[in-house]
Amino acid sequence: MSCHNVGRALNNVVREVMNLYDAGDISKDAAKRLALRCCRSVAWCDGSEGEAIDYISACVCGRCFKLIPKGEPIYSTWQVSSAVPNQYEIKDENGDELPTDGLCEECFDIVLDHHCGEKGAGKRERDIQKKFEDCVSTGEYKDDNNGCRWVD
Repeated sequence: MSCHNVGRALNNVVREVMNLYDAGDISKDAAKRLALRCCRSVAWCDGSEGEAIDYISACVCGRCFKLIPKGEPIYSTWQVSSAVPNQYEIKDENGDELPTDGLCEECFDIVLDHHCGEKGAGKRERDIQKKFEDCVSTGEYKDDNNGCRWVD
């Protein structure tokens, strides 16, 4: 049984992290590290990593941390085919964990090509994922906290 409250609480922290990042008050690296820490911290209370980053998971690239415009493809490192080795251990090219599994096209290719050690691996996987309807960005942050209203 997952503790949804810890996910919602940490998602609220991610929301503030993005407010600070978008205002230029913290760096991209700091924002990514804080979002990843929120994602990992749910383990303290049997929470869901997805709930902790719900605010950004449908619109922010987990590598470059840019807001992906509405309708643009967002590719998931969790939805790669079985042709990708160690598919649940995909990290960026520096070996860093990604705070979200969704990536923009450019970052997806960089990460997958590096992970597979094969130029074109990212494009191959993108072509597979384009068949899925949930492969598009919402273009905006969530206006609710995992289905609940925000508490400010």
